[in-house]
Amino acid sequence: MTKFDLPDDPEAVHAVLLERITQHEKAICESQEGINRLHEENKRQDERLERIEKNTATLVDIFRAGDGTLKTAKWFGKLLIWIGSVVSGTYALWFAITNWPHRGG
Repeated sequence: MTKFDLPDDPEAVHAVLLERITQHEKAICESQEGINRLHEENKRQDERLERIEKNTATLVDIFRAGDGTLKTAKWFGKLLIWIGSVVSGTYALWFAITNWPHRGG
């Protein structure tokens, strides 16, 4: 008797069909249990991902704040270089003018 062959006796057919139905019900229950386990595992992973996202969001905010600080520091550095250049040039000119008569004289 193959998988699809059924006996000729009605009671035997009934018994075979009940056995197959029982086997399929067990397989469905096992599949459903596996699906339920996957859903629970998926929920735990979602919770972990949310925690990671919250922690990472804090770090991203810190780096973004640091980026603004670096931009401000870079601008301030450029300003200091410009002011230093102007002051150096002015001092050099002032020193040359005030000490001109003393040279070679």
